[in-house]
Amino acid sequence: MIAFLYPGQGSQRAGMITALPTIPAVVETLDAVGQILGHSVSEFDSAEALKDTIAAQLALFTVGVACTRLLADSGVRPDLVAGHSIGAFAAAVAAGVLTVEEGAMAVRTRAEAMRDLFPVGFGLTAVLGARLPNVERLVHATEHNGDLFVAMENAEDQIVLAGSDAAFARVTDAAPAHGVREVRRLDVAVPSHCRLMAPVSEAVRLQLGTASARRPRIRYLSAMTARSAATPEAVVDDLARGVEQMVKWRDTTDLAAELGATEVVQLAPGHATAKLFAAAHPGTAVVALDGPSFADSIVRARRLTSH
Repeated sequence: MIAFLYPGQGSQRAGMITALPTIPAVVETLDAVGQILGHSVSEFDSAEALKDTIAAQLALFTVGVACTRLLADSGVRPDLVAGHSIGAFAAAVAAGVLTVEEGAMAVRTRAEAMRDLFPVGFGLTAVLGARLPNVERLVHATEHNGDLFVAMENAEDQIVLAGSDAAFARVTDAAPAHGVREVRRLDVAVPSHCRLMAPVSEAVRLQLGTASARRPRIRYLSAMTARSAATPEAVVDDLARGVEQMVKWRDTTDLAAELGATEVVQLAPGHATAKLFAAAHPGTAVVALDGPSFADSIVRARRLTSH
């Protein structure tokens, strides 16, 4: 069984769109998203542009969908999909629940609402080397008037916090006393996956209400519940509410392994989710579709499916 994993915001990098092969499946994806936006997606492909939440999220969505189609043209298709944060929207397209156009409109709505709600002074910070109970105690000790939250559990010792710049300064000072090895600010300018995002959740739900969501053709794993979402309604609920809920990525990838995923492909960009899966499940064959060349990565992915 092969699983596709779609990375979240923070994995974006300049040139990730330009690096895509210019085959029809990829070009059609870029054109479809460009028509929704009214301009070329390539305008998002610089380091300066990707500092913007809207550019980063739409670029990640576009690359995820394009790479899914690129692999399909090479005969590599998933049995299950899971998306980390914004990656869930590309996963929903891969599962056949949304069209690329519906996904792009929902992502734009989500990103615009997130940026407008917290334009400055907030973001995400990774806390490394401590387990969730310790980090929860750290948050309890340092939060002030609801300005700090546990946003993600990516691995046993990799937790991400959402909150304000001031809260992160307090976390940095207090972290050593709670067994934290390192505190690292992430390249995300909004406090995702906490209750501060409730208005965004509602905006995404309203936008998705205009989509004709379809039953998943393949298994879709929710990183919000770490369970399968088997109906169109369940997937739409996951996409809408996910932005205000904690990401249970560790549990979600454990579920993928328990369901029988023996081969895993992380879609571009980056290698972070592939490395997390490989570390947690060393017996699983893992490929990141983002190596020295797409051709080499595709060859490795095809070898997985031939086993």
